[in-house]
Amino acid sequence: MMDWDAKARAQFSRPADPALDFCLWPYEPPVPPADDALRSAALLYKSFDVAGLGPQMGVLTDAIRDKWGRFATVWGAKWSDAGPSWEFYFYDYARADRRLGMNDLLGAIAPYLPCALQPDDSLPYFMFSIEITPANLQGAPLDQIDIYMGNPGSTVSSGICYGLSEAGLEMRNFYFFFNALREGQAIRDKLTESVHLPIAKVSPNDLLWPEMAGVETIVVANKQRRDGLYFSRIRAAQLGHFLRKLKFPEGLQDFLAENHDALDHHLYDAGWDFESDADGTIHPTKGSFYGLL
Repeated sequence: MMDWDAKARAQFSRPADPALDFCLWPYEPPVPPADDALRSAALLYKSFDVAGLGPQMGVLTDAIRDKWGRFATVWGAKWSDAGPSWEFYFYDYARADRRLGMNDLLGAIAPYLPCALQPDDSLPYFMFSIEITPANLQGAPLDQIDIYMGNPGSTVSSGICYGLSEAGLEMRNFYFFFNALREGQAIRDKLTESVHLPIAKVSPNDLLWPEMAGVETIVVANKQRRDGLYFSRIRAAQLGHFLRKLKFPEGLQDFLAENHDALDHHLYDAGWDFESDADGTIHPTKGSFYGLL
């Protein structure tokens, strides 16, 4: 057995730790780290604990960190009715001149997670990701890699995601970054330009929660079957609200509440996919939050 709770509580911050968001962009910490400050990876390991994972995930995350280095990979812990999963995001804004690519990752994790895909590292992507489920930890091969490309011509920072599987490449989503303080109307316009929502019946507060006031960036994603909304650079208390709203496991919520002061020097990123009834009632379908490995 793996004592993930003990590992989570041992993730102490160091003065040289970088403050980076889920795009690996730097930010100014909202408060100085407490004496017992924890790295955001503490929440990742606690998510492994509440999901009941064994040591296989530790082997995988160690292999990723050994190849990419500490603080160079973004993790996302996800929960939905289908259960938990964890996505790992690998950035290199040098694109064609990148240091490491998709095939480097597949080589690093090959002993622990087989994958028959043959990705093309000559593509000018700036990021790719893989999603790991409990089934993968029990022997199921990795069957998809998501590849993120730029979107020149957009009036805001944006990108396009393609999924690579045995069937080939398919477009998965477009996503758009908005300054939440200056572009509030543009955010609402983007959310309402959707085929998935009965716009006349949806209240903006059902999507742009008042509890997220002060968020620096909001990301709207247009996906194949539903849309998604991401709150970037939120405080620990706001992350706690997010975890409650999306019904993440109570053990994870309790860990964040118990260690709020030790985790409050980070800014967090969190997002959710949603769908709507015909009467405009919004239902979350998946929630995720992010940190550094």
